[in-house]
Amino acid sequence: MLALSLALPFTSCSDGSSGGSDDEKATYTVTFDANGGTGTMNPQIFTYGEPQKLSPNKFTTDGKDFLGWAKTSGGNIAYDDNSEYTIGAADVTLYAVWGKFVTADNAATVIAGLEAGTRTNLNIYTVKITDKTLTAEQQKEIGTAIKTVANKSNYYVFFSLDLSATELTEIPEGAFSYCRLRGLILPDSLETIGIGAFGYNNFEEIVIPGNVKSIEDGGFEYCSNLKTITLPASLTSIGASAFADTVLKTVNYKGTQAQWAKIKIDDYNDKLTGLNNVTRATIKCSDGTL
Repeated sequence: MLALSLALPFTSCSDGSSGGSDDEKATYTVTFDANGGTGTMNPQIFTYGEPQKLSPNKFTTDGKDFLGWAKTSGGNIAYDDNSEYTIGAADVTLYAVWGKFVTADNAATVIAGLEAGTRTNLNIYTVKITDKTLTAEQQKEIGTAIKTVANKSNYYVFFSLDLSATELTEIPEGAFSYCRLRGLILPDSLETIGIGAFGYNNFEEIVIPGNVKSIEDGGFEYCSNLKTITLPASLTSIGASAFADTVLKTVNYKGTQAQWAKIKIDDYNDKLTGLNNVTRATIKCSDGTL
């Protein structure tokens, strides 16, 4: 996973003095938050603009694997353990992400053994798939395993799904629908999101990676909390009801307004509003807002 480099201007050192010479480079602190885990980690000092490896994780928690670091307490994995990091001109807190590493071979067993939370203390797992290749059937089997646990009566558990380690080019029809997914990281290799692939989940925001060409019918339908999506300039078509019955307000489109106009958006009107949920949203293109 690539480290984030924030190219921000700096005018002073962290102590308020002027900086800029090799001997007086500003330093900032990364603080590590166990985010529900136990143990201690010392803060780590970084020099502005200079890449450095993050300290290895020392936190633990019962029944969960450490998967990496997020930029917010409920965020997706942004950095792997001990990965390279370049700090910007501010102190930073990174939050441990807990969940399970899963392969196609052990998914059903591992996911079935995950513990529920309670009504007041939900258990939220990130499931990170470590296989590079998965057949359509294997994807559906993993989805079924998550779905089975997520939909048990009074089983207070939610999931995030991390597919970033895979080299998938397509998510098949209905593979991860009804899974109570709260978070999703898709692989950069992805080109097609199939019919109803992620319908009926609990996303608030989705980022579609830069090689996706097609989001097919019902791809994210009935994701009733979905407010924001980021779409790549590679996108050529959005199927009917791809975002039906969501509360979509903002589309961050990586291409230009002219490119957006060329995308084939199948005509579909939301049952509740009578409007197309994509075209009624605010479309923020690279060269302005529609």
